[in-house]
Amino acid sequence: MGVPHLDSGPMRAEEFFAFTATRPDDEKWELIEGEPVLNATASFLHQIIASNLIVSLGQFARETDASWAAVPGIGVRVSPMCVPVPDVLVRPQTATGAECDDMIIAFEVLSPSTANYDLRWKRKAYASLPSLIQYVVIAQDAVEVVSFDRANEFSERRFETAESVLDLPVIGACMNLREIYRGTGLL
Repeated sequence: MGVPHLDSGPMRAEEFFAFTATRPDDEKWELIEGEPVLNATASFLHQIIASNLIVSLGQFARETDASWAAVPGIGVRVSPMCVPVPDVLVRPQTATGAECDDMIIAFEVLSPSTANYDLRWKRKAYASLPSLIQYVVIAQDAVEVVSFDRANEFSERRFETAESVLDLPVIGACMNLREIYRGTGLL
């Protein structure tokens, strides 16, 4: 196959998707300010928390016959040169494809190497999407969740005990932090 020639300028979303289509499925790529970024493999705790989110939200969606779905690993086109990938997102059930611009909730599980980036750049990028109502950041080394809500101009709300309840009003759900941190050994 050889080494492909890459344009030396910033990569656009269409080029990014053509590039990622050639990469193995287990690689998680994001397009940040025109630069493709390969993310490190997530830790065990990171994956447990993301799985807990998907299971809890999926169960709630089935019980309520929801018009939305909670999914991992979908690129979110926030601009022609930015396609970040939240750990879990909620979007309309009828949507299809490997990318979206219609997510209503984004969840990021913080890693030591990405915490600042997730709290600053991604928060601002996701807030630029008109469809986004809530951005939730979850620590993986402590019981601590921070929610940024459009209704509150994306100011932060903190949840720091296992009994705390994270409300997700746009989908009519609430999650006890005990559910989010189940199996992590942090409770």
